[in-house]
Amino acid sequence: MQMITVNWYGPYSLDEFDQYEISLRKGIYAIYRVYGGKEKLIYIGKTTRSFYQRMREHKRDWLWNIRGQLQVRVGLLEFVEKQRYSDRKLADVEALLIVTHAPPENTTNAQYYYGREKLRVVSKGKRGEIRRLVSTEVHLEGV
Repeated sequence: MQMITVNWYGPYSLDEFDQYEISLRKGIYAIYRVYGGKEKLIYIGKTTRSFYQRMREHKRDWLWNIRGQLQVRVGLLEFVEKQRYSDRKLADVEALLIVTHAPPENTTNAQYYYGREKLRVVSKGKRGEIRRLVSTEVHLEGV
């Protein structure tokens, strides 16, 4: 079983996100809408560029249409000794988080998980609505 830890940071207002050094990193992110005093997860994504670049693209493409205050939490992948980062691992983490949480604005990976078979993702830090532990063991039982 491959285990990947995601250390979450935030939440950061999308309007002020560029002021934070972490916006220059890459990894996984979760966009939240704050409306009526309640925070709601609306999108999970990944980026191999900077978080800041990806948020600018989302603002241009679709976030301008979302009502309420928008916030982002960013996750940096951590590995145990002898494990390394790869774009494929990042994609697998994103896919598993999307299929588990079903954010309303995600369309890819919304119904089925297509990543590596044995994956466990542990989230720590300021994860918001992201579950502490998600695993393919739960999502592959019915396959």
